[in-house]
Amino acid sequence: FNHFDILMNHLDDTAIVATDAGEWGIWYRAVSDDIIEEAKWKDEDDKNKTIDEVITKHNYLRSAYTILSKIQPKEKYYPYIKNMAIRERKSIGDYSKPWIGDLEFALFGLASFKKRDDIRVIKDLLISNAWSMSEISFKLMKEFPDTAYLEVFETYYKRNFYRNICINKSVDNAIHFVQTVASYKSYRSAKILDSILNRKPFINCPVDTGWLEEELIYAIWNNPCDAYLKLRRQIDWKVKDYEKNRFTLPSVDPIELPADTSIEKIRW
Repeated sequence: FNHFDILMNHLDDTAIVATDAGEWGIWYRAVSDDIIEEAKWKDEDDKNKTIDEVITKHNYLRSAYTILSKIQPKEKYYPYIKNMAIRERKSIGDYSKPWIGDLEFALFGLASFKKRDDIRVIKDLLISNAWSMSEISFKLMKEFPDTAYLEVFETYYKRNFYRNICINKSVDNAIHFVQTVASYKSYRSAKILDSILNRKPFINCPVDTGWLEEELIYAIWNNPCDAYLKLRRQIDWKVKDYEKNRFTLPSVDPIELPADTSIEKIRW
């Protein structure tokens, strides 16, 4: 069975099928996307051929978006990725436009080229879709920082930070947010961190925020700068308290395990 040939010759199959996503319910995917998601390549060369084909000829597929956070920027891909980022979003069944969740991957891929002219495009799209930002957007602004993104932080904090915590009953996104904001080490980022740290009550909905508070304090502590001096003085005792109560596992002699000689599975 020649898996690679079957895959490469049927990438244009855009029929949408329902797939079992376990605890996530049902996902609707293009056949090509489902095959790519489940595929294994015999070597990186074959995988790179698939990446090239998907990005240059089939970039309406979700796979074209998700791969962008995993590959190095190649100039030949730039016009395709730029188009993927700025074209209108699609409705169900229309594979000519990206899902809103896929837009983040396109923006990450675009940001990786570090072209100054793209900063405004990326910033505006992040702001207009701030309500749906997830870890990949915060990773973008952390790995490819620019002061223009401070406006994104301010918009997200004002409109979406607390709302998303309370609606999703989760602090995961909030932790990515505070870690990214803290990395900017500016007086504008300090203002956001100060507002979160000193808000009373800390969160006004029934969500466990102990983890968020600890990560916020360490985000400030691990990014020393003049802008954070006041905040660092405020949290000094808290950091000492965390460290005093931190449990460290005793060291043990390493166990010699047999070398893993199995062939590594190359996945998307």
